[in-house]
Amino acid sequence: MQVDDDVDKATEYLETFTNYAIEESKAKAKTPINTSGECTWCGNPVSDTRRWCSTECRNEFEKYAKSKK
Repeated sequence: MQVDDDVDKATEYLETFTNYAIEESKAKAKTPINTSGECTWCGNPVSDTRRWCSTECRNEFEKYAKSKK
């Protein structure tokens, strides 16, 4: 019957679209973006979307964040 085929196609499309949306959300969640142009820790300028200007700033930020838990 044609209706069953249409329902199956719609279900398949919805599942594919949902999986795509989930994967896109996961990818965005894994990649924090800094749009301020400044290091999250010290405020020095960064030229791209990195959150810290150096490894030292990242380490200090993470150390401070852990101590607050």
